[in-house]
Amino acid sequence: MVNVRIAGTEVYHPPFKVSNEQLAEQAGEAADKLIGIWEYFGRKNRYYATTYEESTLFMAIQASKALLAGSGLGGEDLDMIVVSSGTHEYSAPTDAALLHQAIGGKQSCIVYDSNANCVGMVVAADQAARSMMTNPGVRYALVVGSEQIARFYKEGDLASKGLCGDAACAVLLERVEEGDSGLIDSAYYTNTQKAEDMLFPSAGMTQMFGEHLTLEEKKIYLHPEYNVNVAFPTAVTNIENLLHKHGYAKEEVKHYILSQLNLSVIKEIAGKLQEDEAKFPYIGDIYGYTGTSSPFITLHHAIKDGTLIPGDLFFMWSVGAGITSCATLWRL
Repeated sequence: MVNVRIAGTEVYHPPFKVSNEQLAEQAGEAADKLIGIWEYFGRKNRYYATTYEESTLFMAIQASKALLAGSGLGGEDLDMIVVSSGTHEYSAPTDAALLHQAIGGKQSCIVYDSNANCVGMVVAADQAARSMMTNPGVRYALVVGSEQIARFYKEGDLASKGLCGDAACAVLLERVEEGDSGLIDSAYYTNTQKAEDMLFPSAGMTQMFGEHLTLEEKKIYLHPEYNVNVAFPTAVTNIENLLHKHGYAKEEVKHYILSQLNLSVIKEIAGKLQEDEAKFPYIGDIYGYTGTSSPFITLHHAIKDGTLIPGDLFFMWSVGAGITSCATLWRL
C-alpha cells in the first residue's frame, strides 16, 4: 500500500538565547507580572534572531541544508519543496523558490509556499503527503516551517513577544510503496466567526506602504479578548474520532505532539483524554512558541531523544489564527 513516511527532521535556531529574567529586565516594575504570565504558558527560554539577515528564509535554508546533509540526499533529489510560515520573508518569488535555489534543486521540482499560520506545518505536511500518494513522480518532499512572530508584535507588547521564539524545522517526506509507516489520516476544525480578531499586517497589505499609518500601526493587531480557546476542545474530539475511525485504542498511541503555545492547555487536553502527561512532550520552555514549526520541533526532539521510535503511533495537532485547527495521525 502506497504511503508517505517521515524520513528525517532537522531544526535550526539563532544562537542568541534569552531567559525570562533577561527579557523581563525591559519591563521595569512589571517584570514579575510578565514572568508570571510566561511561566503560566510554560516559558523559560527562547531564541531570537538579532540581525535582519537572520530571516525566516535564512532559518529555513539552514534547517534544510542540515537535513539534507544528514540524510545523504542533495537538493537535486527533491521532487517537492513547501515552505510554511505566517511570516514569510517574500511574497514574490516564493520562499520555496529561493530555498530551491539555495540547495541546488532540480528543474522538475514542485515549489510553493503555504500559510495556515500556526497550524501551517501540520497542514502542509498533511496536504503534501496526500498529494504524494497520488503522484508516483514525487518520491521526496521537503516541508519546512519557519517563523519569527516576536519581530512583528508592537513594541509595547512585551507579554506577547516573550511567549515567542524564532526557529525553523525541516522535514523530509518519502513516498513508499509498502510498509505500515506514514500518514494515516487527518481531521480539521474551522471557526471563522471572529477571524478578524488577529490581523497581520494590521491594516492589510494594500496599506502597508501608506504614509498615513505608523510602523507600529502596521504590526500585529490583537483584539483585547483574542484567544483560540474555541479550538482546544476539538483537539480531544478529533483525536478520539480518528482513533475510533481507524480502530486504534489510546493505549496504542505513543505520543500526542501538540501546539507548544500553552503548557496549561496541553495538560488540560491530556486530562480530558485521560492520558499520562508523559505522552505529551513539551519543548516550549527551550524554544518559546515557534508558531508553525512548534509541533515538528517537538517531533524532532522526540525522535532524537528516542522517546518515539519506528513503528510508534502518534498524533500531531495545532491551531492557527482564523481560527482553524488540524489533527493528524501518523505511524513513524
